[in-house]
Amino acid sequence: MEAKIYVDEKATPRYFKARPVPYALKKRVEDELERLEKEGIISPVEFSEWAAPIVPVMKTNGDVRICGDCKCTVNQVSKLDNYLIPKTEDLLATLGGGKKFTKLDMSQAYQQLKLDEDSKKYTTINTHKGLFQYNRLPFGVSSSPGIFQRAIENLLQGIPHVVVRMDDILVSGEDDTAHLDNLSSVLSRLLEAGLRLRQEKCCFMQPEVIYCGYGINGEGVYPVAAKVDAIKNAPAPRDVTQLRAFLGMMNYYH
Repeated sequence: MEAKIYVDEKATPRYFKARPVPYALKKRVEDELERLEKEGIISPVEFSEWAAPIVPVMKTNGDVRICGDCKCTVNQVSKLDNYLIPKTEDLLATLGGGKKFTKLDMSQAYQQLKLDEDSKKYTTINTHKGLFQYNRLPFGVSSSPGIFQRAIENLLQGIPHVVVRMDDILVSGEDDTAHLDNLSSVLSRLLEAGLRLRQEKCCFMQPEVIYCGYGINGEGVYPVAAKVDAIKNAPAPRDVTQLRAFLGMMNYYH
């Protein structure tokens, strides 16, 4: 499976110098660059007309995720993939009649999709260790969500009682036999495409799961209590930023 980033033919290349990395993060950034290179996700390059500085993001487990600050470069000139990310209510309607549910989590999501050769130059990042070019679809590119959603939906098209929301796949069936048949079809297609799952985040044949912030069981769909409590207990907004955050919480279940 290949991904292509479409860029305006008249676009002028944009090159930015590497930004300083805080000393406390430098070793983690270097370790992550080494891992990405070892796994073939990035490759060092000596020259590029395009280059974005990096934004190191701390993860909850203490690791660092490296993202190119693509809003400075390719995001300004790329043609946005307008493939719609499906609404949660539309997804959940597909699961009507299911009694048990299997939730699959795709490891590293975007970075499982190979980039076509012409697109690689647009994803170059500039680091204190030099220039690196992505061989796989990176985080930070504005068209990545649409590209990824389209690719996975097309891959699993035609399998009943299956819904996809980015890197989360939910499988069900009218009974256990149908469920297992659908699950087998999903796993076979993922395997054929060379796509991997994150085993520790997958769960199989469960009577109840949390998906896209909703609880799902054989009786239907319901809001997750923790999210409802967060709305109930939220302090009154005191400025525009806080108001936007509060409205975002309210709109989650609107």
